Amino acid sequence: MKSLLIFSHGELIGDGMMKLPFINALHDAFPEVEVTWFSGRHPTIFATALAPVVDGKIHYIVNHSKLGDSLTDVLCKKWRMVLPQHAYDVILDTEHKFLPTLMLKTIPHKRFISASMKWLLSDQKPKAPYARPILLMNRLMDLLSVAVQRKIEPVFGVDVPSSYMDQARALLPKGRTVLLAPGAGGRFKCWSLQNFIDLGNRLILDGFNVAYILGPAETEWYDALHAGVKEALFPLQRTAEKSVYITIALAKLADLSIANDGGVGHILASADQPIISMWGPTDPLKSTPNGRNVHVICARDVGSHSMEALTVDMIYSKAKALLQPSAHH
Repeated sequence: MKSLLIFSHGELIGDGMMKLPFINALHDAFPEVEVTWFSGRHPTIFATALAPVVDGKIHYIVNHSKLGDSLTDVLCKKWRMVLPQHAYDVILDTEHKFLPTLMLKTIPHKRFISASMKWLLSDQKPKAPYARPILLMNRLMDLLSVAVQRKIEPVFGVDVPSSYMDQARALLPKGRTVLLAPGAGGRFKCWSLQNFIDLGNRLILDGFNVAYILGPAETEWYDALHAGVKEALFPLQRTAEKSVYITIALAKLADLSIANDGGVGHILASADQPIISMWGPTDPLKSTPNGRNVHVICARDVGSHSMEALTVDMIYSKAKALLQPSAHH
């Protein structure tokens, strides 16, 4: 079995979900490989909330080593104190910084693949001319393709265990359902709560079930949403289950999800059901959610950087188009 070391500076939930198609594709690139995920500057969500999702795909996680940002890390080879082994068949450097690349280069290896410094220290390089992709997932897939010298395609979607699908079915009524996710990691990326209320009421009048997806950071919105949308559902508040699988399962069962640019949007997109992804001050070209059914609506397209430039009418019209039977899937 080959040993593969992958270095990153850490992942929050959105970063982790964006990297899943890359992780899913590792088996295609390396059919028999033992993967060690080595996080440096920050913790990785793969060691916590997303651990079940990457189980069997990442075999060892060196979490939050705090290595890679100091010349001492390079000269003293501090990686020897944290890595489960001291030599690897392949090392993939997913970052683009000089010092961590130098540190990784000191780890014994057969092949070292890194796009840092325009692939200067990489044992293999892409064919010229090469243009670095803007989207993170595409950069990671290029790294993997260079490593095996053939085109590797991303593998979308998450396989949800049947027990979680059964739990999700018990949380949703029969009929067509739309999930609305009003949260995001930064409140400046959130569409207004009143917009989510108005949109929910319009969808309910059209005969759809509306379920709000509220994570731990958004439970303070429950009262306002419950008062504003009398028939709304709150599935995550009806279960003690905290696994990310529940949210993905709910999205797999729903006809449509609508979310801000944020971690929960990336989670919902991984279900491969239609999702409207709303963007205001941030750039969707860099971190669009991964999935085959993602529909981006961006404030920049109407000459603004504000989420409030996205009107309820605009989102409702797009939702109705996607909810037509012919548009499903």
